[in-house]
Amino acid sequence: MSDGEIAISGATADDLSVIRELLIANNLPTIGIDDHWKTFIVARDGDAMVGCGGAEAYKFAALIRSVAVADSHRGRGIGRRIVRQLLDRLASRGIREFYLLTTTAQPYFAKRGFKPIDRDESIPASGVDGVAGRVSDTAVCMRLVMLA
Repeated sequence: MSDGEIAISGATADDLSVIRELLIANNLPTIGIDDHWKTFIVARDGDAMVGCGGAEAYKFAALIRSVAVADSHRGRGIGRRIVRQLLDRLASRGIREFYLLTTTAQPYFAKRGFKPIDRDESIPASGVDGVAGRVSDTAVCMRLVMLA
């Protein structure tokens, strides 16, 4: 799928080092990407990776994580396309409940239907165990439930 010169596709093992660099540049955690890189998608402008996003998929829920767009490419809808494609791919597997933790992007994800929730009660109940401990205590937990 492409939008002008921006193409979005599944990540490959060769993309891991650039994904890590993009996450670090955006002050996002890199813990766990080695275990979940197969759920990542990347946005490319020609040969340059300019965005990424991933998920940790569990039986009944998924954690949307590591959505980042290079400064040079922000404001072009790339993040929105990455999130939409992640949700569509996971929904095609029957997952309807999506979580994320954010310290800076609450308004962005609220525009996409995510609602703030109490992370201490909700994340463990969904099967997304151990995630909250990897993110700042000030992170807001958000959830999106898609209708079947």
